[in-house]
Amino acid sequence: MNISHEKSKKELINFFVIVLLFLLVVYIFISPNKSGIFGIFIYNILYKMLGTASYMLPFAFLIFFKFIDEQFTFLKIFQQAYKTKYYFGTIIFCSCFFSYLKYIFKYKYCGGWIGDKLFFMLKTLFGILPSFIMIIILFFIFLLKFFEGFVFYFIYKIKKKNEIKLINYKKDSNIVVEKTTKNIANNNNSKIPNNINSNQYILPNIELLEKNKQILNLNKNELIKKSRLLENTLQEFGINAKIKDIIPGPIITRYDLTLAPGIRIQTISNITDNIALTMKTSAIRIVPIPEKSVIGIEVRNNSGIIVNLREVIDSGNFENSRSPLTLALGKTIDGLSYITDLITMPHMLIAGTTGSGKSIGIHSIIISILYKAYPNEVKLMLIDPKRVEMLIYKNIPHLYNPCTSSNKACIITNPKEAVIALKKLSSIMDDRYSKFAKEAVRNIEEYNNKMVLLKKQKEFYIVTIIDEFADLMLVAQKETEHYIQRLSQMARAVGIHLILSTQRPSVNIITGTIKANLPARLSFQTASKIDSRVILDSFGAENLVGNGDLLFLPPGENRPIRLQGTYVSPMDLKKIISFINKQGIPKVYEQPKYIISNKNNTMFKENKVKDDFIKAVKLINERKRISQDLLKANLGSSSKASNILSILEIKKFIMKPNGTNKWKINHEKIFEFLNKSNKEDN
Repeated sequence: MNISHEKSKKELINFFVIVLLFLLVVYIFISPNKSGIFGIFIYNILYKMLGTASYMLPFAFLIFFKFIDEQFTFLKIFQQAYKTKYYFGTIIFCSCFFSYLKYIFKYKYCGGWIGDKLFFMLKTLFGILPSFIMIIILFFIFLLKFFEGFVFYFIYKIKKKNEIKLINYKKDSNIVVEKTTKNIANNNNSKIPNNINSNQYILPNIELLEKNKQILNLNKNELIKKSRLLENTLQEFGINAKIKDIIPGPIITRYDLTLAPGIRIQTISNITDNIALTMKTSAIRIVPIPEKSVIGIEVRNNSGIIVNLREVIDSGNFENSRSPLTLALGKTIDGLSYITDLITMPHMLIAGTTGSGKSIGIHSIIISILYKAYPNEVKLMLIDPKRVEMLIYKNIPHLYNPCTSSNKACIITNPKEAVIALKKLSSIMDDRYSKFAKEAVRNIEEYNNKMVLLKKQKEFYIVTIIDEFADLMLVAQKETEHYIQRLSQMARAVGIHLILSTQRPSVNIITGTIKANLPARLSFQTASKIDSRVILDSFGAENLVGNGDLLFLPPGENRPIRLQGTYVSPMDLKKIISFINKQGIPKVYEQPKYIISNKNNTMFKENKVKDDFIKAVKLINERKRISQDLLKANLGSSSKASNILSILEIKKFIMKPNGTNKWKINHEKIFEFLNKSNKEDN
């Protein structure tokens, strides 16, 4: 059961108990003759001791329990100020006051035994008039103390109503808290290894990652001061708004505003530059929060801290996740760890400008997978046209290349080889579908569960990560787009997932066909609103502050979530990869049926391809020009034309100079090739 619900239930029970006791005491004093032997006994003792002042006891009883009961936690601040002496002192001097009235008006009022004795002592020491003045002064002093709790309580409630609430703000101003609110989908993947090597594999330990030694100190008064400044700025433009909550985070602080009726969100959006100037920041982001009926204004902190990958991996939901493709993306604005699952996405697009944290984000994703997945569970097909970003992973047992045998698996750096690898991966996808159909299962989870029961080998997940997707699109756009479209549309069920990354989020690179099949989007800082629109279908990424600040759009969501991406240092990367490589686990996976080599002569293994190639070279020599449409018209197939065009470029028969979209023909090489071909025929 919910803890807050239990607490509210206890408070309600205590409240009814106190009210019931109060009514019982009132009933005893109003009708003592009808309250039984116990009631008459209590009434007689109290009335004889205090007289008419005893009628104040029910109210004293109510106030006493109201402020002392520990269940009313919001009133603990009053407990030290209002001790029991004020209640008893007020009643005693009230009894003494009634004894004085009894002395003046004879038997009209009664002060009781305590009041009579105290009045007699004061009268003997100071006389009638001084003792009366003293009793009146002390009585009213204690009476004010008696009701002071109520006065302060109402002041407290009024103040609390107008107070700005700081979410997740600690007294020591350290807002880095270890909580996780985002749950991931559990799946039933069993971690039973398929072979002895996998059984010997040990997952990396959390101690390999360095702890975050940074502490973000935010001054509460400074945050409130900024919130007042924000309110005044809006007031200058005729916008009546009130700060409701302040949510400080590692890099960004969000101010939640409640707008007055009739004020549109667009009114605030039109003055974002003025607000940024007043708040002394480069840019702000405005986001509606429907669940709270407020407008959030996100402002960068004067000082921020990085979010180490260890902080998120060490969270409870990451440790308890059974999915081998669990990703630790970062922390939300209020410092909560954000965990997600690549299996449920099932493909993701990552984009952002140079220096915004994109490459580090990819490293964090890979390390997250390595912390959860055994080599026989997940294989990583890494495509790195830049040749330097993923070089560190070249010897890990998770590495996969469908164009080579397992012992020769390497990181793919050549764009042409990458296109061939995507083509081969598409064939593997078709083979898996045929295999699943024979077993009458719908997806890889059902297939693996069935294989566990039959004690047969399971299929592994294949995660394809392309670090610079734009380079592939420039070299072979049609082929790349074709295979990416096939894989993104169908590969999820057979355990193949794509993560595409680019620093050029233009419509030429991220086409509508590709974007439609990549439901999960992750955007770092972009150069313009147009780029943000291309990635997220909405503005906002242009106002990010860089250094890992990102917007993540989960599948099926309309509004992106702002996160501070995780950071993994080069030293941590080396320690983790070294720990994995020292175990000596080999790269093992099923040999592909057809091995496609990148050597020049292997392109001509099939006679049909060789004939088409010679026919294309002769066509170029005759027409003195080359295009895919020309080859298609003569070869009769678009796929044949694309393949031959790629071979011609690899063999350097044709080339495309930088800055042009027109093929340049190497006529000398074509002439030499035709002469050689004629001699071989003769």
